[in-house]
This record gives sequence, structure tokens and C-alpha cells, in this order.
Amino acid sequence: MVKQESIESKRPIEELFELILDSSTDFAIFTVDESRAVTSWNIGAERLFGFSQNEMVGVSADIIFTEEDRAAAVPKHEVAQARAEGKALDERWHQRKDGSRFWASGLMMPLKHSVGFVKITRDRTEQHAANQSLRANEERFRLLATSIPQLVFRTLPDGTRTWGSPQWIDFTGLGLEESLGFGWLDAIHPEDREITRLAWTGAREIGEYYVEHRVRREKNGEYRWHQTRAKPLEGINSDASDWVGTMTDIHDLRGMQDRQQVLMAELQHRTRNLLAVIQSVCRQTVRSSSSLEEFASEFESRLHALSRVQSLLARIDDQSVDLHALVSAELAAHAHEEEAKSGKIHVAGPTVSLPAMAAQALGLALHELATNAVKYGRWPRPPAGSPSPGI
Repeated sequence: MVKQESIESKRPIEELFELILDSSTDFAIFTVDESRAVTSWNIGAERLFGFSQNEMVGVSADIIFTEEDRAAAVPKHEVAQARAEGKALDERWHQRKDGSRFWASGLMMPLKHSVGFVKITRDRTEQHAANQSLRANEERFRLLATSIPQLVFRTLPDGTRTWGSPQWIDFTGLGLEESLGFGWLDAIHPEDREITRLAWTGAREIGEYYVEHRVRREKNGEYRWHQTRAKPLEGINSDASDWVGTMTDIHDLRGMQDRQQVLMAELQHRTRNLLAVIQSVCRQTVRSSSSLEEFASEFESRLHALSRVQSLLARIDDQSVDLHALVSAELAAHAHEEEAKSGKIHVAGPTVSLPAMAAQALGLALHELATNAVKYGRWPRPPAGSPSPGI
């Protein structure tokens, strides 16, 4: 009587197991005996592997493994592991009836109340491809990040650093562990740390981080200006996404920009002064000219003199003109070519440097002297036997 009740109590459990097997169409569930011959084969196994139940029951389950895995005795090792450890995980390529392959995630366990094993397998080809693609992308990222000259980093949206490239470590001397979290701020100039942190506050709203700050170079302790940019990996609305950024050395560029601003200021100053000189020359020429023709000739001559001074200033960097060059340029403008070659004109005297404003005034004075010398006969044709004119 007891035995009959025990048998009857097991029937609902067996029926439930069969219902689960029949309804699990997304999972291939089958059982094998000690020799790995199939003893049951559910509808999910038929759909996944392409073999019907009649084709598989009594046949070795090794047929679903790839040829290379069968040659390596993988099915045998799987059964042995399940027997020894109570389960065997299986992540590998499997083969369908038509020869096509798919990436399967499987689990084999020994049956408790009978001889044999049960195996549950699911098609994970898409997930495997996605994981492979992710790993490939990660590898490409690391290859790029460790090859470019910029300092590359990965961070959370609040600026908490999760990774720094070898270039960062070499430049700052801060190891990876030291740089994690906000440890990387130790390499930022103390005066720039506040704006560096605050820039992360608005970065999530606009989807981009940007700041220019000074970063310490470990080799010599020098702080060099860097332009730091970062963007989220998964789009502007992903608060949980990692951000990737680069720090580009712009120290030399900023130095050039500063020098350019100085030069622009100097150019503006010199231009204003030059215009003031031209205005003064114009007024004086008007007062001393008896006709429009005379004004045009005199004014043009004096403008040429100013132009010669500006040409000398354009060739130098220290904004000073050598008096010898100034005098020589003015005399050369009035001398005939044959006189310049004959050695009749020579310039001698100590080296004197003139600032720009003094050079302009003295250049105009020399021009007036040379013009008068030409106009009133002493030069360029001195009397025969007289010494060469010298200045």
C-alpha cells in the first residue's frame, strides 16, 4: 500500500518535469547516459540543433560538438567534470544538423535519482558577438590611447578618474592607483584646481568637458598649460556612462599667443605714432610749400624717408636701429650708383643704437640735410680735388 502511494506521488512531479521540458522552447534540454547517448530530447533541442527526438534518442550527444572539440575529447571531459564537481559549465561553439555553428552557453549536471546527466543549452551567438565586438573596441581604444601623444583618461561624469594612460603616468609621475578618484588633481597647479573641478559641474548638461589648466611635469617640476576635453561614451543623456578625455600640451601655443598679443600692442602703438609723425610732416610741408606741386614733391620725398626707417625697424627684433645703417640708407637714397661704387661716400663713427621714435625723427632730419646738400651744390658733385664728403 505504501509503495503504491509512493509511486502515485511521483507522477505529478514527472508530469511537471515533462511540461517544463515541452514548454522550454528557448532552451535545449536533454539527458544522456554514462556513455553520452541521448535518453531524452525536448522541443527546444529540436529547434536549436535541428535534430528531431527520433533522430537523437540513442545517438551519442557528441554529434552537437564541433569536429575539433570532438577530436580534443571535450564531450568526455565535460561528463567527467560534471561527475566530479556536480556541474560543468560549457561556453563554446556547437554545431547544428545542417553544419552551421552557433555560440552556446550550457550547463551539465548529474541526475540525482537515475544514472546519467542532464544538459541545458541556450543560443548566445548574438551576445557572444557583442562581447567580442566590445573586447575588440576596448583593444582598439587602448591601442589608440597608448599611442597618441596626448594624455588620455577615463572618468565618471563627476570627474572621478577610473583609468589613466601610460603617457599620463610618464608625464606626471602619478601611478594609476595614485590617479584614481580625484588623486589626479595632485598634478594640477594649485591655482587651477578649483576651475578644474567646477568645469565638471556643467559638463553633464552640455555633454562636453573643457578646461585649460597647468599640469606638472614630473621630470623637471615644470607646470605646462594643457587643454583638457572629455565626452561621454554613451551619449549626452547617460549619467552612468564613462567619459573619455585627452589632455593636450598647449604651453608653447599659449606662449606664442602671448607674444602675438605683445606684438599686436606694439604694432598698434607704433602705427599711432607713425600716423602722428605723418600728420606733423604733412602740416609742416603745407606751411613751407608755395604750390601744390611743390607740396606733393616734398611730402612724397619725406614719406620715402619715413619708409626707409620703417624698413630698418622691420628687420630687427629689439626695436632699435643702428645709426650707421640709418645714415647709410639715407645717403644711398640720394647718391648715384657710380658714386656709391667709387668710394667717394663713406660713413664712420662709433656704434650707436637708436630707439624707434628717435630713429624716425633723426631719419627725417638726415633726409632734410641730404636734400639740402643735393639742392645747394655741396653734394653729389664736389669740386675737383676736394676730399670725399664724410659723415
